[in-house]
Amino acid sequence: MMIKVLRIMTYVAVILLSVPVNGQCKYCNNYEDFLAGRWTKMDTVYAVHHSKGRQFWGGGNDYTLKTDNRSMNEKLKKEVLVVMQADTLFLNCRNLNYEKTYFGNGYTRAMRIGERSLLFVNKMIGRNAQSEQIAAAVMFGAIGASIAGSSKRKQQVCYVISCGADKYGQINIRLIDDDLMNQMISGHEDLHEEYYSEKDVKKRLLANHIVPILEKAGLFDQAKQKTNKKKES
Repeated sequence: MMIKVLRIMTYVAVILLSVPVNGQCKYCNNYEDFLAGRWTKMDTVYAVHHSKGRQFWGGGNDYTLKTDNRSMNEKLKKEVLVVMQADTLFLNCRNLNYEKTYFGNGYTRAMRIGERSLLFVNKMIGRNAQSEQIAAAVMFGAIGASIAGSSKRKQQVCYVISCGADKYGQINIRLIDDDLMNQMISGHEDLHEEYYSEKDVKKRLLANHIVPILEKAGLFDQAKQKTNKKKES
């Protein structure tokens, strides 16, 4: 009886975490096609979410996109870069590279920003993240390093893509830091003051601090207007 109950609970959990993404589903294999609006239509996609949090700015490459076609599933895993359903974008993290570090497999939610960029939220990776994990391992052992890594995953930061893959198929991304924020909110003195009102540099880079400021700057609205113009033309 207990085994049967557990099976039912597992089945229900899978259903709850499997979000059918249907209607106007399409994809792009590369960033150049994405910018040019060259999409390929596809059948219903199931977005399986692996984490408890469902808010967009929770970040993380914790979506697996699946269809009823095995070959298409393989394509989604290894070849497709962006999937769109209505106005929702899913970005493949497989080949995204920051400071010679990768996020691993899986899709994340993303949003177009400005003229030529795509913004997404994920954990901090790269040299700084690795050095902190090594320090935690030296001081507190493997358990301490695991706790530190878990804490880092909760502190999501923002990245942008502004160009396509190199000859090796890797896509270099950029962390939104002070320098990039200065460019993005140039001319908005009030937003500049709001951004630097957070004195802690690490907290200043967190997505929950940066995203509301970018929204106030109207960068997401500019991208939506450009997309709507393309649809009308």
